[in-house]
Amino acid sequence: MESNRNLKYINLFMIFINFTIVIFISKIMTITLYKISSEFMARDFFDQITVIPWKPQNITIVSIGSYIILISLVTVKKKCVNSLKKWKIAVLLLCEIFLSIVIMTALNMSYNGIMLFIIADLVTNTKDKSNKIIFLVLMIIIYILSVYDFISLKIKMVSFQSFLFYYNANMRSYLMEIKSILNSINIIVFILYMIVLIQVQMRENEKIISLNKRLNLANEKLEVMNVQLKQYAVKIESMAETRERNRLAREIHDTLGHALTGISVGIDACLTTIDMSTEATKKQLNVIADVARQAIKDVRRSVKKLRPDALESSGLEDALNNMILQISKVTKTKVFFNTNVKLLKFGHDEEDTIYRIIQEGITNAIRHGQATEIYISMKRRDKQLNITIRDNGRGCANIKEGFGLRHIEERVKLLNGTVEYNGSDSFWITVNIPIRWGDESD
Repeated sequence: MESNRNLKYINLFMIFINFTIVIFISKIMTITLYKISSEFMARDFFDQITVIPWKPQNITIVSIGSYIILISLVTVKKKCVNSLKKWKIAVLLLCEIFLSIVIMTALNMSYNGIMLFIIADLVTNTKDKSNKIIFLVLMIIIYILSVYDFISLKIKMVSFQSFLFYYNANMRSYLMEIKSILNSINIIVFILYMIVLIQVQMRENEKIISLNKRLNLANEKLEVMNVQLKQYAVKIESMAETRERNRLAREIHDTLGHALTGISVGIDACLTTIDMSTEATKKQLNVIADVARQAIKDVRRSVKKLRPDALESSGLEDALNNMILQISKVTKTKVFFNTNVKLLKFGHDEEDTIYRIIQEGITNAIRHGQATEIYISMKRRDKQLNITIRDNGRGCANIKEGFGLRHIEERVKLLNGTVEYNGSDSFWITVNIPIRWGDESD
């Protein structure tokens, strides 16, 4: 960044030093011609030269005007170099060469350092290598040949020294020394510009090489990451399959397990009442048949969408009430359901989990605890839903997690909830589920 800034400053100084030289030489020529004319020394002057020089005002106007146009052209090309086509850049370079030749001609070939400025512009702002080489060779040839001693052999011109005959020896030496110093400064500045330009390009090349190395290293890392990603994708797919199998197993267990428990208990009741009351047994069998048909629908629905059919046809509260009513009809177990949650908007996965937890709690209490009374409480506490299921069954001192309890834990864990249970005195289970975005309806 600092090198680019230095390059810009050196370029501006080159413009300044060339402008100074053009003004100095053109003014010396113009002032000398005016002095010769005003002091009637034209005869002596013409004896020193072989061709009539330009009019004084023409020398200044052409040389300085051409230089201003040249600088404007270079500035415009520098700003638009990335958007210009090759042929347009070539035309601009030809215009620059033409203007530099006009300037040197107006100064009678007494200064050709303007070509160094054009060469610096060519090297910096021309991106096409073929154009750069062609014009660089052309400019170097022009620079070598554009000296008074060579051109004057073919074209008659007035040398800069001839314009100094008007002055005394000390003044001539002084003016020639100034011209020589200015010319030397221009050459030194050009050399310094090229050195800094080479350094800038070398640093850019080093950056490109460094970026290429980093890019290659990133590509290697990317290849490794792609391999790891493929391996991870295989693992994820396997895990997804396992989760899906577990989910299917939970759904089938919850659906069939609950229904078969009710049917089993109902059939036991039928065996007890069949000898005493045929009508009561028929009614019981009809209820069992309804439960079995509902179970078949529930299984089909679960396999199809993995969602309880009761939740598809009604809301959560109605589905829970219907389930409790059915289990009360087919068994001697009384289920007491208490809730302060009204019209709560749950997500589908939350509804499924709540329904399955209560369903599994009732099933376990009847099947394993042989409970005659089950107490279910569902309450909202801030943004937590608390579900408590307690029975009056025989309990279990050493609880061994079966399929049902494990699936309750899995379901609740997916919702970032917690599960606690105890079987030392009857059996109770408490579930806390954070409600994500549900809210009570007004």
